[in-house]
Amino acid sequence: QATLAQDLALFSVSESFFSTTQVEEAAVANSMFCLLVGCVLAVDVGFAWSVATPLETSEDARELGEVLEAVDECRAGSSDSGQQSCGFSVVQLRGQRRSHLGTESGYEAAPAHKVGWMQSERCAGTELHELAFVVCPKSLAQLQEVALDRTNPSSPNYRKWLSRTEVSDLTRNEQGLLELRAHLRAHAPEAGILHASRDGDLLRVLAPVATWESLLSTEFFVYKHEEHNSTILRSNNYLLPGALKEHVSGVLQAINFEQFIPTTMPGIDLNTGSRDTQQPFSSASFGWDNFTELQASVGPSLVSPTKLHKIYNMPAVAERGSDLANIQAKSSQVVYGALNQHWSPSDRTRFEEAFGIPQDNYVKQLKGQTEGFSMSGDAFCRQNPSDCREANLDVQYMKAMSPWTQIGYWYMPESDVDGHHYVTFLKDFMARFVDDDHPPQIISISYGRPEYVVSKVALDLFETLAMKLALQGTTILVASGDDGAASFLARKKLHGEECWSVPLIGLQVSWPSSSHWVTSVGATVGPASGQPEVVCQSNYTGPSTDGEAPLITSGGGYSHKVPKPAWQEGIHNESSRGVPDLSLLGHNFAMVIGGRWRSVDGTSASAPVLGGMLSLINSELIAAGRPTVGFLNPLLYATSSKSIFSDVTEGDNRCASLGAPCCGGYDAGPGWDPVTGLGSIDWQKLRDAIMASQF
Repeated sequence: QATLAQDLALFSVSESFFSTTQVEEAAVANSMFCLLVGCVLAVDVGFAWSVATPLETSEDARELGEVLEAVDECRAGSSDSGQQSCGFSVVQLRGQRRSHLGTESGYEAAPAHKVGWMQSERCAGTELHELAFVVCPKSLAQLQEVALDRTNPSSPNYRKWLSRTEVSDLTRNEQGLLELRAHLRAHAPEAGILHASRDGDLLRVLAPVATWESLLSTEFFVYKHEEHNSTILRSNNYLLPGALKEHVSGVLQAINFEQFIPTTMPGIDLNTGSRDTQQPFSSASFGWDNFTELQASVGPSLVSPTKLHKIYNMPAVAERGSDLANIQAKSSQVVYGALNQHWSPSDRTRFEEAFGIPQDNYVKQLKGQTEGFSMSGDAFCRQNPSDCREANLDVQYMKAMSPWTQIGYWYMPESDVDGHHYVTFLKDFMARFVDDDHPPQIISISYGRPEYVVSKVALDLFETLAMKLALQGTTILVASGDDGAASFLARKKLHGEECWSVPLIGLQVSWPSSSHWVTSVGATVGPASGQPEVVCQSNYTGPSTDGEAPLITSGGGYSHKVPKPAWQEGIHNESSRGVPDLSLLGHNFAMVIGGRWRSVDGTSASAPVLGGMLSLINSELIAAGRPTVGFLNPLLYATSSKSIFSDVTEGDNRCASLGAPCCGGYDAGPGWDPVTGLGSIDWQKLRDAIMASQF
């Protein structure tokens, strides 16, 4: 169960307490002042803050406003009650301010806790900065209605996908785009439009900082990251001009703060006989010469493509030149790569040779709207194996599950995303897939961020983009994360404190795994060694793992930002989206990195494996002249589909990867749970359920 501290940190402050923005600002500052100097605040049973008197002068308000900013990074978990009140109240009071104004008013504020990012000097007004204006769909309600209808197994329109043109006609807000351009010409003549997305969802604009400060009633500062050599330009909040509020939901790269993943990567077995992830890679000192040596060292829990086919009741690989192979070549699948991840063609070849996997189908590399081969490199992977782990894993296993399917590797170089990864992800995701006439039928994403750091505007934009892809029959799969219920924030210390994030912002699901329109995939262990299937968790050393604890803990929990979908009604009692949706093996996957064999852990193994499984089903559907699988969840949660799952009832997700810290989480249990979802699947039963569904 979630901790009491989490429950407190998530309570909702009354939105009707303040009558005007001005009074609310003064009240917040005054209440914060009381906390700092020891006043007593009355709290009613509805948890609405009662504030004594407004500030006397504007100078008082200014000074207390500075105090409020200064305590944004209060320590959490201290035994000092004042410190606890400080950290707790900053989040809640700022949350109240945001919820009171609301994004519908055009106001958006940065997270109260910008972990690692420290505000420095004001930006020079002449410095150029890019913002991306998010234009609302022509009718969001209609888009949602159509998407829900076409993905509902009970609807006569189920899986009657739309064309790219039909989706554009449904969503393109031409009037909104025209008004935005006109407003920029009139009120920001210095601004230059860099790019407009195909449907006008996103307008990227470059202008001097002074222009943005005037247009958005804000101030921009230089922020520096304590651990990384990175700087970004950001504001603490912004307010859209009244003339834009009807058609623009907000902007990106104004209040978005990236949270860097810890430098140690979980799930990597570094050296022969060692699973110490603190040591650096050395191409000469890690791994094994061949699969046989790896298998002898790791034991029966080692996972291979051969075992996956047997465990999940999958068909044999089609023979080269057969009708079935030709049919499977008509489907498409893509894996996403970032964090400077490369993949190695020679590693892939060596992996495929070991398991008799056809090598005819080559990986097409994708970057935004261009194609190239800069992210594949054998020499690079031998010199820097850690920079090839994720990409190699995804490519090798998605292709192993469906070797004849067309496969792409979509990547973003780290140099393009420093300091604003998820914003770049959104822009690239739109450019490469949403704006494409023929998007891939399967997209597997093995990356994520704590949901807390994702702004509402960014989250809503992804929901719109994912809906548009769902309407065209694309399935999006996302790994649920490798750090349990608290996310990788659990591994980042704040002022020396572990688990600081839970009392302040609650347990954190990973985004975009928490999206309504994706299938979230968790990880299990056990069946590879003939043992019962249990949660893949870093503090488990039972028989299902041959006595050696996994390096990761499968992520899961409840969203703080995405409401409960209709297909989860009756599944759990929370009011928000629960993740994951299902789970597959995620421990001790055999793979080749830098010419050497090794084993790895991760939900990032589970997601591409499911992607390859679904590609086989898509191939059958296409050959029969039927629509692709598309958005899978409504069918998964339908009562008639329950027989396809093997329930996982043992384990929990309380601890982060590498075994610590343990900041709280949830237990697996009968039926759906926020640890393994509905359980693991039987491929043949899943295939039969999809083929039996109407249309």
